[in-house]
Amino acid sequence: MTHTATTAVPRLLEQLRILPDDAFTRLQYAAPQVGCFNGCAMCSQGAGRDTWGLTRQGLTGLLTAFGQIASERNLAVASGRIHRPKVIFPYLDNDIGSYPHLDLYAQIARDVLGVKLRVSTVGYSARSPQLTAMHERLVADFGDCFDGIRFSITPYTAGFASRFGTRRDTYTTDLAAALRTYRPLLDALGHGAATAACELRFAPLIGIGELTDTVIAGRHVLAVGPHLLISLAPAGGDLPETVIERLDTRTQPVYSRPGAPYLHITADQARPTQETVQAALHQALEVPHRARTVGLRRFTNADGPYYAADCDFHPDGTFTALHLYPATAIRPNSGYTDATRPLLNALLAHKRRHSIGRREEFTAATDTDVAAVLDTLAADARDLEAVDAAASAHVREQIHPQAAFYADVLRQAGYPPSLFFSRAFTIDTGQIVNQGRAQHLFRGLTGTNGEPMTPREERGFGQASLSTVRGPIWRITPLPLAPAGRLPIAVAGKKNPTTTGPTLLVEEMDPCHLSPVMRDTGCRLRRHTLTLPDGWIEHTAMADGQASHALPGLPAA
Repeated sequence: MTHTATTAVPRLLEQLRILPDDAFTRLQYAAPQVGCFNGCAMCSQGAGRDTWGLTRQGLTGLLTAFGQIASERNLAVASGRIHRPKVIFPYLDNDIGSYPHLDLYAQIARDVLGVKLRVSTVGYSARSPQLTAMHERLVADFGDCFDGIRFSITPYTAGFASRFGTRRDTYTTDLAAALRTYRPLLDALGHGAATAACELRFAPLIGIGELTDTVIAGRHVLAVGPHLLISLAPAGGDLPETVIERLDTRTQPVYSRPGAPYLHITADQARPTQETVQAALHQALEVPHRARTVGLRRFTNADGPYYAADCDFHPDGTFTALHLYPATAIRPNSGYTDATRPLLNALLAHKRRHSIGRREEFTAATDTDVAAVLDTLAADARDLEAVDAAASAHVREQIHPQAAFYADVLRQAGYPPSLFFSRAFTIDTGQIVNQGRAQHLFRGLTGTNGEPMTPREERGFGQASLSTVRGPIWRITPLPLAPAGRLPIAVAGKKNPTTTGPTLLVEEMDPCHLSPVMRDTGCRLRRHTLTLPDGWIEHTAMADGQASHALPGLPAA
């Protein structure tokens, strides 16, 4: 340790002693790096594209000092949370898979802080000898340091989108190499959403247009884009508002009222006229269409009222939710999101054809079965063309390529085809949610960043979610460093303030929105900044990250 670091440690200890006990016992996110080279457009955070990370010296010095103060106070780090107690998340505003000292972090977390790690990553470059060797050490020597590992499969990762000099075929081999390396550890942890899995998030299917909300032929009618919904009962005033009263023992939402029965017509050529409504009700609609009965509810979020048809899973496990949004003083546009999960539905349909239950594992699956699911998606796109051209294009251009990519990754990694079908390993979460950067992808259907747009999102991070009973949490992260002054938002990220010297941010956060302000009260939570010694934070610019293969998907030079 240098003289500078040696003399600075007592000052760091003094600063840590000022922190409240909650900063130790309710710590959840302790990211050793801020910034992310991937720049995913749907990221729940606001990271810049450069990174600022703790060096080995800085990581050792900080975590050791943090553990010392916790020990002085007889505090168990991260023990005060009901959500994953004694587990630290080393990511937020970063992708921890590309942090070069994660093995050291895991060792110190286990031996000094007495916690385990929960990791989420889009993968790392197999062309980086340093990262490859580090991850191999993690799996071989530090498997007991992990509580859970999630590989995130999205269409927005730089490698999948072929941005920043990356290529999708290279990203495929990189992610396959990572899964191959981690397979022993994933198997040891046990497959599951909370332990070891691949989580797929898809681009949303959005339509912007005027939402008709009226009474025609005595029936309540909603119409936007290709979607026409007609109440099966005579109109009796506004549809009452539904709220989520609580979550049941399986953490599923319990609604204040059942969905009202509506006829849902999907047809590009159908218009909300009296003739169309009468024909639809009498099953005499002549234009190409699909018809089904749905349960419709009206909800309200911070943007205003919205409607949700079949907002939860069907008994057979399929998901076909549709959400309709009127423009309001806060919500700029009207339109819809079709939250149907085509991959999940295709997987379940294929299992049913083989008499395999929705919750059963398809242990005998072969590559032919995987190909059949991809063929089903292609057929779905063709079948939709006549009734919903936008949905057809979405399945063809978004869902099928991402599913085929994932299948290829598993094949190259040597994983059995059964894992493609496994509900414990392949987690289809549906469309992305409205958090962080994702807001602009919803094209004005939300005016409030981080506000749940659907009942499923409300269950996940809204006021009726598990997060509401968890209480505030704490986050630790280095801050972007700009000795000469301010940095562009694209480089630094808009959530983290820039500093002129090595600085650590320690802040309390609302667990629902991962914000330093409680959404329901507007109360600003506690924030501390700690001065770190010179040499403890290392800056890596995007160009340097590309040169060193610090992000997956970059081909060999």
